[in-house]
Amino acid sequence: MKTISLFERVTASTKHLSVIFVTLGLFLVSGLVITSRPVMAATPDGETPANEGICDSLKTNATPGLYGLCVAYCEAQDLDSFDKGPPNIKILANYNKKKQAGDPDMPCVKVPCPCWTDAELASITADNAAAACPTATNKIQIIDNAPKTHFAEADTTSTAPRCRYIDLNLAPPVVRSFSITETEAQSCFNAVSVACAATGF
Repeated sequence: MKTISLFERVTASTKHLSVIFVTLGLFLVSGLVITSRPVMAATPDGETPANEGICDSLKTNATPGLYGLCVAYCEAQDLDSFDKGPPNIKILANYNKKKQAGDPDMPCVKVPCPCWTDAELASITADNAAAACPTATNKIQIIDNAPKTHFAEADTTSTAPRCRYIDLNLAPPVVRSFSITETEAQSCFNAVSVACAATGF
């Protein structure tokens, strides 16, 4: 009978352990490859990151922290359900508490624009194009001149805030021009800004 030395036993055991560890390692790696999927951040409205573009001016022209609160507030408005109170109420309260003199009100507060409905504003870019989006500091328009003039305009000038909506393609033509509050004017301005951004202006 052949005697196996202690060295040979240890060497044989080490080889067996190496095979076991390699097999186990391959099994774990293959399990990770099979079960892993790309992880995508999701927001309630499906837009990532949450930013309608109307918070951008807060990045450089406002009290630090307001931009992040604005983005959070805009996205929180898209939530369909919540356990306690709507989170956007707390975010808006924090925004207003942090806001200093000269900072704007929360840009994406949903106040309807009295000059047009969402559908009317969307109809200006129904063909996925707009002729122009002229913008000034306090005034913005979205215009489509095909076949006839069709535009929405918001003016946030503090002395005379107003909005206008004209659609000459309808019979009878729709012509609206209202003096409105500063909050309404800002809401109209934001809505036109978003519409312009969606068409690439």
